[in-house]
Formats: sequence, C-alpha cells, structure tokens
Amino acid sequence: MEVLGNYWLRRILARIATVTVYEGQDTRTGMPVLVLKGAQGNPVQGEGILALLEETPEAWVLEWPIGAVPLSQYLGVADLERTAHWLREMAQLLAALEAQGVRYAPVPELCLVKGKRVWLAGVGLEALAGEGRKAVAALARALVGERWPEFPLAKAVEALESSAGSWEGFLGKGEEAPVAASEPSPEAQLPPREAPPPSGEDASPGPGEGKKRLSVEPVPEPEAPGPPQEPERPPSRPRVVRIEEREEPSFPVLEPSRERGPRLALAALLLAVLLLGGVGFWLLRPRSQGPGGYTMEFRTDPPTERAEVILLEVPEGSKMLPGRVLLTAPGRVEFDQKGVYRLRIRVAGRDPVDYLLEVPGPPLTIKVR
Repeated sequence: MEVLGNYWLRRILARIATVTVYEGQDTRTGMPVLVLKGAQGNPVQGEGILALLEETPEAWVLEWPIGAVPLSQYLGVADLERTAHWLREMAQLLAALEAQGVRYAPVPELCLVKGKRVWLAGVGLEALAGEGRKAVAALARALVGERWPEFPLAKAVEALESSAGSWEGFLGKGEEAPVAASEPSPEAQLPPREAPPPSGEDASPGPGEGKKRLSVEPVPEPEAPGPPQEPERPPSRPRVVRIEEREEPSFPVLEPSRERGPRLALAALLLAVLLLGGVGFWLLRPRSQGPGGYTMEFRTDPPTERAEVILLEVPEGSKMLPGRVLLTAPGRVEFDQKGVYRLRIRVAGRDPVDYLLEVPGPPLTIKVR
C-alpha cells in the first residue's frame, strides 16, 4: 500500500492521461478520500463538486462523501429512471460550469453518486478539459447499455450529442415527457352531456338519479296473551340458626417462647451477609479473557470466489504473528486484541490489495469484479 503524506493510497480507480486516480484514506481521521496523483490545472470549487482538502505539487486530495460510490459501478446495470435523474443533475452542473468558462468532460470513475445526489471530481484538471455534452452522451450509453430503446431520455441524448445540441434543449426535453403524460385526452376534455328533461309522470329517471324503491318490512305480530300469572307471595320469614361458641377453645393454645425471636433474627442476618458476600465475590472476581475474544467474519462477493487473507501488521499488545495466512475467505478469524490490523487480500489473477481492518467490527465483504 502506497503512502502519500498523511494519506494511504488503497487502490487505483482509473488512469487518465498522466493522472492516476486512487481511493485513499486519511491516516489521522480514518475518513475516505479521493487522490488525484499527477494532477495539473486549477481546481474549481462549487456546489456539486467534491471539496478540495489539500493541494500539493504531487496530487490533489478531495473529500469523499460517506456512502458515495463511483458511477463506474453502475455501467450497464443502472436503473433507467435513476440514470435519467443523474444525467439531468450532471447537465445542470456542467451548464453552470460552461457559463463560468470551465470546460469539463466527466468520466464514470470521477463521478460519485449516493441516492439521487451527484458529485463531480477533478473539475479544473487539464486532462479532463473537453466537450461536456459528448461526454455526458457517452456516459449515458455506457450506463444504459443494451436497454437504450427503453431509455426515456434516448432522443434527448441523441439530440445533445449532435452539432446543434444544447444543455437547455436537453433539460427541456427531459421535462416534457411527464407533462405530456399528464395531459387529459380530448374525450376527457369534453363537458358531460346533460340528460333530457323528463316528459310526463312516467318518464325514466336521469343517469344521476337512482330508481326509487318501496321498502316493505314485515311487522311482527303481537304475541298471544298467556295465562294470567298469579301474584307473587311475600317470602316467608327466614329461619335463623344460631351456633354458639364456647368462650374457651377446645384445644390447648401454644404460645411461642420469647427467647427464640432474637436467635431467628440473628440467623437471618448472618445468612443475608453471607449471600451478599458471595454475590460481591462473584461480581468482583478477575475474569480471564481468552486469546480468541474477537471473531471477525470474511465474506466474498460472489460467494464462489476465494480470497487469501494475509496478516501484515498487528496493534500493540497483540501476540499474533505478522506474515502468516489467516484464512482463505469466506470464513471466520479470531483476533486476540482490539485495534487496527493491516491485511493483504490476494485473489487469483488479480493484484493484491492491502486493507486496514478495525476489530471489533461488522463482517468484511471482499468484492471480486
């Protein structure tokens, strides 16, 4: 893994002329950054453009928004509606740059997206000075791929890359489609026909009137009178049964002796003290932690791929030996200390990649593309 000042250069994203694009990491904060090594030109700042963190004679260091990914990951598989939204956002940004006299031709590796947000990287690079309209058209065809006939902005993109294309025409055509779809049909615009007035008493009801119906409900018949009930007789006087108890009980009463009371209280107090002491000893006992206290899971995407994980550096206090192979992913590994471990991931047929793993943490997915 290369190091440039305070930044780790984790992997190469693209090579554009004399510029090498790296995905990096700030060694002080751990935040991701985008490093343009060999950049020449004047960096441009503005809305929708990655912020410049540091400019050196060797490279530009740009801020990488958390959760954003390069647009190159969606080539040929991007959702059509989401692609149309991204292209409109990029067209607005490029139109504003052209109004300032900045020529910029975006490439998929230097366009970061997150949800519906779009950021442009490397604005002001001499290597990216070019025709923005043709670059957006080429980017649209790469994102859509074989689904070009189904793309809603296909005609607008074709007009944009022509000699008479303009950003205003592209943005205008992109907004006409939903408006035309919301216009009602000519038949729906016609006023509703009024029903002719009824002639005579037997005229049929209008379309908005329901037919009147006569509701007939059965009326319950009165119940036949039953035989006359006899008047209730007043209850007779209840009989009272008295049970008298003797003043003295029929069994001898045993009273507890007064001497056993203090003894029972003292025994209960001693038992409570012993229980509290046992609980305190159990809570305060030294707990030994085994060497394998932190288990990390390594996954591969796709799961059929195999990746060899090698330990390069360990944090202070760890007894694990650097240089050995931890596992062949997918699988799990136990680490003996918390901290940051430096790993090297090797996949057959591809360049090895160094990675800084923080333990404990979520499972690590190794994507093989």
